[in-house]
Amino acid sequence: MNWTDNVVTRGLGKVADFMILNVLWIICSIPIVTIGAATTAMYSVMLRLVKDEEGYIVKGFFKAFKENFKQSTIMWLIYMVVGTIIFVDINFARVIGGQKGIFLQMFFLVLSAVLFGMGIYIFSLQARYVNSIKLTIKNAALLTIGRLPYTVLLIVVSGGAILLTFLTVETLAFGILFWLFLGVSVVCWLNSLILHRVFAIFDK
Repeated sequence: MNWTDNVVTRGLGKVADFMILNVLWIICSIPIVTIGAATTAMYSVMLRLVKDEEGYIVKGFFKAFKENFKQSTIMWLIYMVVGTIIFVDINFARVIGGQKGIFLQMFFLVLSAVLFGMGIYIFSLQARYVNSIKLTIKNAALLTIGRLPYTVLLIVVSGGAILLTFLTVETLAFGILFWLFLGVSVVCWLNSLILHRVFAIFDK
């Protein structure tokens, strides 16, 4: 086998791993309340992959899912409650209308972006480090502001992929297939490449 064949084989193997992880994430997220644990498990595997600490993909996913289930689920429920409140506030601001309504909409949209960025940090921190729920959320908030350029990049990668999906009917059709088979894994992998740099401050 020459060098080219080896690269192709490794590439196909990586795609297969991503597809397996994507399916596992979707299946484990179906109950909705388990999305936090599934996301933590996904990041647990991906953060190891970007550090070339490859292991058993399926075994590693379920091990992380089980170990982080309680804390991840609690944080996900908190996250959903806060997100719902912000969503209601945005719609309330639309009803108000006028300059005040526009200002409030912009404020809550910025707040939702901050929450979105925090969510990425929360579950990746839970996957990477052993901390209390309070400390994990605190560290996520500090990183969201303290590492703002990286936070913006994470939001662009994750949010951009979601927005592109709903751009047109064609992108929606392609997007559904993309998210079903590879989307979550690819976005998580790209985020993990960024997070690897962010977490370097904790690994020194």
